[in-house]
Amino acid sequence: MKFVYGIATCFLVLIATATLTLGQTPKKSGESEAANVAVMDHIWLDAAHNRDTGTMAWLFADDFVEIHPGGEIVDKKEQIEQIQDPTRKIEEIHPDDIDVRYVSPDVAMLLDTTTIRGLSGGVNYNGTYKVIRVFVKQQGRWRAIGAGIAPIKP
Repeated sequence: MKFVYGIATCFLVLIATATLTLGQTPKKSGESEAANVAVMDHIWLDAAHNRDTGTMAWLFADDFVEIHPGGEIVDKKEQIEQIQDPTRKIEEIHPDDIDVRYVSPDVAMLLDTTTIRGLSGGVNYNGTYKVIRVFVKQQGRWRAIGAGIAPIKP
């Protein structure tokens, strides 16, 4: 009789476990990739704020390009040089309203609203900006390929 109860108990545990497992909805791969890209947005701005050029070099693809609010276009090398510039004074920089708009297996695009207070390259950045950032997956990891920054009028 103990054997029958043991089998019945195992059977009930198996059914309960299967029910719990089948009832869970796994995240779609696009959702987890979108979350990864949103984190990359924070990493990007933290590195810029802290003059962490090593992280920027790791993050930016070799053919990275960014368009600044005044229309200046910079590549990876120029962007890193601007971050290193000792005259650059960034008091505040942070993203809000990160919206991952598109994710495919190899490309992701997001929009955010970035608040910047400071001076960089002789340009006064005091305000709120709409930023588009584009990432590509290269050798299994996300890298920034481009960005564009436009001021939001008050």
